[in-house]
Amino acid sequence: MPTRSDKHGEGLQRVFYPGFDGGLDLAVPNETLPKNELKEALNVEFSSAIGAMRVRGGLVWSGRFEHKIKAVVPVIGRKGFLAQRNNMKTAYYFRWNNIWPVSGTLTSKDGNLSIAAWGDGEYLVASGGKLQKFSDNNVLPNLETITNSPSQCRYVFVRNGRVGVVTGDDTITFSAVGDCESWDNDPNDESTGQFIEIGYKDGMNIVAVVPLSRDLIVFKSPPNEPDKGIIWRITGEFPEWVVLEAAHNTGTFSQKTVVSVGNDVFYISPSGIATLSSVTDYGEVKTAWPDRKVSNALTNLLKDTGQLWDLPIKQQLWVLPSENSKQIWVFDYIRGIWTKFEFPFKAIYATCVDNLVYFFSNTGDIYELNDGYIQDDLYEDGKQDIEAKLRLGTLLTGRQTLIKGAYASFELYPKCSAELILGDFHMPFKSNGEADYIYDAPNDEQYASEDDDALFPDGGVLTSRRKCIVREWAIMPEIKIVGGGCSISTLGFEMVEV
Repeated sequence: MPTRSDKHGEGLQRVFYPGFDGGLDLAVPNETLPKNELKEALNVEFSSAIGAMRVRGGLVWSGRFEHKIKAVVPVIGRKGFLAQRNNMKTAYYFRWNNIWPVSGTLTSKDGNLSIAAWGDGEYLVASGGKLQKFSDNNVLPNLETITNSPSQCRYVFVRNGRVGVVTGDDTITFSAVGDCESWDNDPNDESTGQFIEIGYKDGMNIVAVVPLSRDLIVFKSPPNEPDKGIIWRITGEFPEWVVLEAAHNTGTFSQKTVVSVGNDVFYISPSGIATLSSVTDYGEVKTAWPDRKVSNALTNLLKDTGQLWDLPIKQQLWVLPSENSKQIWVFDYIRGIWTKFEFPFKAIYATCVDNLVYFFSNTGDIYELNDGYIQDDLYEDGKQDIEAKLRLGTLLTGRQTLIKGAYASFELYPKCSAELILGDFHMPFKSNGEADYIYDAPNDEQYASEDDDALFPDGGVLTSRRKCIVREWAIMPEIKIVGGGCSISTLGFEMVEV
C-alpha cells in the first residue's frame, strides 16, 4: 500500500518511460495511458534507426511557380512533376529544380489531374476532358490531345496493355490493346476498345479507382454522401472480368483521398481512415481501421477537400484533413504509429522522388523536407525554428505526488534546445554539466547538485539527471524541443506520495 515519504527515502518510486514507439493515443484517459504512448506528438516522428521520437526535418526552398497551383502529379521515371494552375487549364513542369511552362493546355480546369506511363518516355494525362499525351523530350514539355478519346476522362491508368479511364457515373472505358488512340469497339475483335459498367443505374458516381494486387478497386458514392457508398472489386481481364461487391455503406470523397500502398488501399471516409487489404489465401479483400487511437479527434477534421499521400522513403502515410489545414497527421504504416506535423503554410501535395521528399505549398512554392536541416528555410519569411512538443499521460497516485528527480536520454544538436516541464519546474536538456535550479514554488529557488555523469559530445546520445522538488496532485509531463533532427529516447522520474 502507498506510504508517506521520509528523509530516508522510503516509499520512493521510479517511473520509467522506455521509449515512445506507441505514438499518439487519444482513445484512452490521460491517467491510463501506456508509458510508451503520448497525448500530444507535434512535429515529431518515430525513427526506427535510432529507436527514438525525433523532430521532423526542415524545409528547404526549391522553386516557385508563377501562379498558385491547384493540383500536382508525379511524372514517374522522369523525377519530375506536372502541375495545374489554380482554376485554369495552364500546366507547368517541375524537374531538377527548374520550372517550364507546358506547350498546349489541359482539357479541363477542375483540378482532378491524373497521369500514367505509356511506353518509353511517354505519358497519358487525364484532367476531365479528352485524354492527352505528355512528353518532355522536346525543347518545351508538350501536351497533345488524343482527338479520338472519350470526351470525359476522369482518371487514367494502364492495365494489361490497355488504357483505362472513368467516362461516366458507372462506366470505365478501355482503349484497344496497345493503342492509346483507338477507342472504338468492334464486336468481332476482342482487342478493340471495351467498357464495363459498375453498379449500373444504382444512383451513385464513380469517385475513385485504384489497383489492389491483381484487382481494380472502384469507389462509388451517392452525391455528397460517401458514407453510403459501395466499394466494388473488378477481378480478371476482358472478356472474363467479374464485378464483385467488396464493402457496403462506406466510401471515400475523391481520387485524392485514396492511395495504394503495397497490397493495401488506404482511404479517407467520413468515419475515419480505413484500409482494404488483399487476402491471398482466399482471393478476397478485408477492411480495417488503422486510426483506432486517433479516430475521434481526426474524424472531426476530415472534409471532402482532404488528401492522402504516400511517402515510401519514410514508410509513412500523410493525412491532410482539409485544404484549410496546416497540420498533417502522419501514420507510420510499418509500425502503426501516429504523430502530427505542422508547417508554416497549407499544403497541396507531398511525395517522394528517390530519397527526396517534395512538399508543394498553396503559395506556389516547392520545398524539400530534409532531415539534415534544423530549421524551415522559407522563400519569403527566412529561417524559422521547428517547434516540437511531446505530452505524456498524467501521473496520478491518489495522494499528492512529490517528484524528487528526473532523468532522460536524448539527442540534441548544436543551436537546438529542449526542456522537460513538470508544473513550474523546467529542466533544460544540456550537455555541458552546468548547474540547474530546482523549484518548490515559482519564487522559491535553490541549487541542485551538479550532475557528474559523463556526457557524449553534442550531436550524440546524451544523458541528463537533475534533482527537483515538484509537488502536485496530478502532473502531466511535457517535453518541448526547438530544432529539427533532435530526439528523445527515454525518460524517468523518482517520486514519492506525500
